[in-house]
Amino acid sequence: MSLMHKIRWYHAVLGILTALAYLSGDLGFIHDWLGYGVGVIVVLRLGWALFNPKQLGLNRFYPVFDGLEWRNAITHPAISKSLILAVAVTVILATATGLLTLTDGGHVFDDIHEGVSSLVLWTVGLHAGYLCIW
Repeated sequence: MSLMHKIRWYHAVLGILTALAYLSGDLGFIHDWLGYGVGVIVVLRLGWALFNPKQLGLNRFYPVFDGLEWRNAITHPAISKSLILAVAVTVILATATGLLTLTDGGHVFDDIHEGVSSLVLWTVGLHAGYLCIW
């Protein structure tokens, strides 16, 4: 399987698990296990980045704004990387706060988890919208 196919599979699995976790928010046990799945996928991706830094390294998430001007603002790579970084950060925060809700006194994180989960939808929507217009 080529590297692009592996990336597409990773992307599809992460997207499906994230969507199902969001949609199953009121289903307790199912929601929890889907969230664990998202966490595993994120940890695997971080490991993949650490052991294959040339093509899949964390530098793909680091935007460089050199050369960004009004006339190239839509097509500049920093915009795409910023959106990818926003998706990654919100998914990681949603997963982390979800895990924290399961600890003793975790009810403190319930509202934070729901808020960050809504941000995931917004960042994914912006990411997908950007890809559609670019």
